[in-house]
Parts: sequence; structure tokens; C-alpha cells
Amino acid sequence: MTAPVTSPRAASRLRSLITSVRGSWRRRPARWAFGALCLLGLLLLLHDFAPVVRVFPGSALLALVLLALTVSVGTAVLGRVRPFRPPPPGWAWSGVLWGATAAAGCAVVANTGLQGIWYKSAGIAFGSRWGAALTAPLNEELLKLCGVVLIALAARPLVRGPLDGFFLGAFTGLGFQAMENWTYAMNAILLGGGVRGSADVSQSFVTRVVVTGLGSHWTMTAVAGTGVGILLAHDDRPPRRRIAPAVACVLVAMFMHWLFDAPLLDSAAGLVTKVAVNFFLALGFFLVLRHRARRRARAFLLSPGTPLSVDLLTRGSRRRVLRTLPPARRPAAEQRAAAHLAVVEEQAVLWRP
Repeated sequence: MTAPVTSPRAASRLRSLITSVRGSWRRRPARWAFGALCLLGLLLLLHDFAPVVRVFPGSALLALVLLALTVSVGTAVLGRVRPFRPPPPGWAWSGVLWGATAAAGCAVVANTGLQGIWYKSAGIAFGSRWGAALTAPLNEELLKLCGVVLIALAARPLVRGPLDGFFLGAFTGLGFQAMENWTYAMNAILLGGGVRGSADVSQSFVTRVVVTGLGSHWTMTAVAGTGVGILLAHDDRPPRRRIAPAVACVLVAMFMHWLFDAPLLDSAAGLVTKVAVNFFLALGFFLVLRHRARRRARAFLLSPGTPLSVDLLTRGSRRRVLRTLPPARRPAAEQRAAAHLAVVEEQAVLWRP
């Protein structure tokens, strides 16, 4: 685990990777565009919900605390299941921020406009029944995906392949999901006449987090983000071979969203079925991508001439090696392991036996 990176090619790749990561978010156009769009989304949300917050500050604060709890637990779980090591915090939280502000705020405006088109073109009855299923998969998935693309381009060295796109999408969808839960809680207060504000917020939280949270936006955007990872993968496939699978991932995500909002399976069992379909679709993507990444990383570590230890592959094996070292040497060993893991993650995409 603590062996130095002696391969000139690996050392050169590592230096290039570190330099690119440090400079990625320093690019002013990307940083300004990201910040401006997040601010715009936040202002749109404030414009719509500031009156509710002023009248019901206690209930709004409770909903905000539950939002923070959802994001904290979600980011911790996603960071824990990501292979090799947790994602860089700034990278992951950029996705959460985009989903919770830019995507969520712009979706409020876009959904209202497209819903109006369905009402006018197909009638009120059709719009009421099918409007959400025909609106959200288009507007919301594309708005979330725009953030995934922007972050992936700004921090391209960190999006090495489909698995990184999956997790960036999951973090972005999680941010959107948490903010949407907050807006639904605010609407629940109004629908309840403001009589039982905290109870309405708690009921909305249970429905949208405990009951349906496992199959909500994080699953959809994770699948769509896989397509971004395919397009920007650090491999030698020609672009024409990337487009079809990337588009397929986005279409699958839109189908997941359509199924979730469609007026089908209108029962408690049907709702559980929809949640299960989305969750297991996302889980299937994750398991396949993780297996491929681990297989390639292991092949690289076991190949002749590789100066790194196979103990780098899992968190448990790295902890066991660290425990064998004197305490004074452990911080330096952890730093070397982090540098070596950057090479391992890169080879998990590039390696061909």
C-alpha cells in the first residue's frame, strides 16, 4: 500500500491529474456560470415560497431541518458505497447545490409553463391526469442533467467514467429531491389551511422520504449521469460509440420519472412497486459499474510491473495495513495511499489486460 509510484507513466499521469483538479473550478467561466445559475434558481424559489415562510416560520424551519437531515444522510450513504474511496467533498456538494437551487428553482417555472400547454392543448381532464408524467421527465431530468454536465466539464479529471457520472448524478438528484420535499411541505401547509403546520410538514416528510425516497430523484439522475460519464470517460473509444449508450441512459432516467408520476398503479402496493422499480434499476446500474471498475483496478494492481499493492482496492484492506504501521507513520501513509488511489481510479477505466 505504501510503495511509491515508480512507473514514469503512472507518475506523470498522477501529476497531470492533480494539476487539472486543482485548476478545474478556478476556471472563471465555469465558476461564474455555475454560481449565477444556482443564484437564479434560489431567487426563483424565494419568490414563490417567501410568503409561506413569513407566515409559517416555525413550520418552514422544521421542513428545512428535515431537508438538511435528508441531505446529510444521503450524502453519507452515497459516499460510503462509492468504490475505492468517498468522493471529493467539493465535487459532491456542487452536485447537491445545483440540484437544490438551479434545477429546483428553474423547474418551478418550466413545469408551470409546460403544464399550461397540456391543459390548453389536451384539456383540463387530460392535463390533470397526465400533466405531471409528461412534464417532469422532460423538464426536471434535463435541468438536473445540465448541472451534471457543467460540473463534469469543469472538473473533468474527476469524471473518469460511467461510475463517476453515476455518483455525480446521484448527488445532484439528491439535492433536487431534498428541495422538492421542502416545497411539497410548504404546499402541504397551505393545503391544510395552516392549522396543523408542523404535522403537515412531518406527514409530507414521511411520505416523500420514508415511503418513496429510495426510488425518487437520486435514482433517476444517477442513471442519467451515467450517460455523462460514458461521454466523458478517459478512454479511447470514438465519440460515435459513446452517443447511443449515453442517450439510452438519459431515456431510461426519463422513463423512470414517467413511471413514478404516471397515474398508473394507483394504490399503496402500486406506489411501492414504482419505488422498487426505480431503486432496483439504479442498483443494477451501480452493481454492474462497480464490478467492472473493481475488476479492472484489480487486474491493474496484479499486473507485472505495477508498483502498487492490491491492498489499495478496499477500505478495509487499507485500514488493516495502516494498523500494522507505527502511529507516527500513519498520516504520511494515508497521504501516499490517497495519491496512489487517484492512479487506481484512473486505471479502473483505462486498463486493458
